[in-house]
Amino acid sequence: MLHNKPFGRLKRWLADNYGSKRGFVRTWWHRSRFMLGGYRKYRQVDWNSVERLVFVCKGNICRSAYAEAIACSLGLDAVSCGLRTIVAAPANEGAVRAARARGVDLKEHKTTPIMYMALKKTDLLVAMEPWHIELMQKHLVREHYYTLLGLWHWPVHPHIQDPYGSSPEYFERCFKYIEKSVNAISKKIKQSAR
Repeated sequence: MLHNKPFGRLKRWLADNYGSKRGFVRTWWHRSRFMLGGYRKYRQVDWNSVERLVFVCKGNICRSAYAEAIACSLGLDAVSCGLRTIVAAPANEGAVRAARARGVDLKEHKTTPIMYMALKKTDLLVAMEPWHIELMQKHLVREHYYTLLGLWHWPVHPHIQDPYGSSPEYFERCFKYIEKSVNAISKKIKQSAR
């Protein structure tokens, strides 16, 4: 029984810091790609032309919902949507609790599928994972500006692991990172407006 303790501690550490073992692998895989020059194009943003932020994740019940709430609290025009979601579902309970602990209310949030969004030329689509951008580029008719939220705060996380079903510790870590990244984007937008 003693030999399982180190593996249990490792599993707990992975869950609390990366959401899961898969989250750890994806985080470091995409960070390595970034270090080798990948995702550079998603840091080339003309902040003067950005009128609205559109935060995008898979279900629009955790990450993008929280990012939208933070951006709106900073006075930015922001909305959120999901790539694989239904209309008007509530935010995930774990997300609601984690947001409340950070002083943010997600109780009124309702999901929006991306196909229900009236996207504009002046929108910046801010994704949580690289595959989100790949899917949008494949299916959206008009060309849009894209970026990855995790490219704007250090350490860089081109892949922000979905906290859905994760520990409260990972929710807290994920939301803290999202908040800092949205703040960094807010500074870029406000500096460009001067």
